[in-house]
Amino acid sequence: MFRKANNVFSVILDDNTQPALALAAGTLITDANLPKGAIAAVDLGNGFLDAAAYAALVDGDQYRIVQGKGLGQQIMKTPVLTVGKTKFTINPFKPAVQQVTIIGYNGTTGALPTANNTDFWIKVRKRDNDAANRSQPMSLFAGPVRTDDTGTQAELASLLVANGYLNFKNEPANHYLNFEAICSNAGALDVTAVTANVTLNSKGVTLVAAPTTMVAGDFIRFGTTVTDPVYRITSIVGTALVLNSPYTGATAAGVTIEYVTAALAAAANFGIKVTGIAAPFNVNTFRDYYANRFTATFSNASTLVTSSVGARNGNGVWQQVAMDEYLSYGFEGQNQQLAVPSIARDQDVKIPGVTTGATALTSKYSCLNIAWTEDIRGLVSVDNGLGNAVIYLNLLDVAGTGSLSAGVSSGKEVVTVLGLTAADFNQ
Repeated sequence: MFRKANNVFSVILDDNTQPALALAAGTLITDANLPKGAIAAVDLGNGFLDAAAYAALVDGDQYRIVQGKGLGQQIMKTPVLTVGKTKFTINPFKPAVQQVTIIGYNGTTGALPTANNTDFWIKVRKRDNDAANRSQPMSLFAGPVRTDDTGTQAELASLLVANGYLNFKNEPANHYLNFEAICSNAGALDVTAVTANVTLNSKGVTLVAAPTTMVAGDFIRFGTTVTDPVYRITSIVGTALVLNSPYTGATAAGVTIEYVTAALAAAANFGIKVTGIAAPFNVNTFRDYYANRFTATFSNASTLVTSSVGARNGNGVWQQVAMDEYLSYGFEGQNQQLAVPSIARDQDVKIPGVTTGATALTSKYSCLNIAWTEDIRGLVSVDNGLGNAVIYLNLLDVAGTGSLSAGVSSGKEVVTVLGLTAADFNQ
């Protein structure tokens, strides 16, 4: 996700915990009164601009957006911005979406092949953002697996999922892809075992109660739709259930479950759902961010392959913001060459599990891009220069929805000063 900037690229980061500045218009902004993560609009003398002062500016007047870096630290400043010469663009937060490709039954149509004593495999071509694998696509496989002399779709689905898990578990930390079986049979609820506790990468499942009708050999579904994953049950003793392959969903308690009898599963259609897994990311190590993308083909060319969900990088996700923060330092005079160790960035982006107090809910940003064109023809270029000041506004979270207007923060204050509507930045 490298950016093209012919002239200037600047990034300012807002922290939603910093309140609006209680300062009079014209007050000199310094590291002492602009806390780390607080942002403000200022004139070229670093005098604070409130809404009235900014509204009094006319075309041709100039200002900046500044960010506090902490007491004793130099304040980050955008390049000079000229009223009437800039264009504002707002991009609200959008989460990243991982790719989903389904082989065989896709929830509506399709099926896996049925053949005795036959080899089958899934071939995946993908490129990752880790240093070893980002240069070109590589081939990975689920399989080959071989059916027995009474091959069924249920058997083949279980074999491919188990083999895919084993083949990918030794790949880098994220394992790249997740393999799950899905089944066309609607399933049924057990009378007593209606929910279960599951653990990522474990075959063991704890049922809320000993089942009444569900037995070993049946398939258990975690969820209530035909696109939710199913696993064959190896054994049940009381409330302890064992799957034929490790559970690959998120660790959770109280998951609603259904079951499909072995006989109904033998007559049903099955599919393999292949889902991208969010890659680990660190600017100083990976230095590139994008959602996993891949192509999947099946050894049986007549089997339906469905592109169910396309990958999307998202907007304002913390990885993207961290990458932009890193790239902006090149315009501050720091050496950002990809072939040498980079200068460590300031870690101002809120990263879940890394930054103190940051959660997935507060690691959301909406973006204000302030763009302009400079005439530098004949000086260093035959074209005009392009400038971008990117203001990332850290969202608060109300009932799971990113919101800039949930509190009176310095970020919301700047939006108001610029004559914009805070609601436009909300998720």
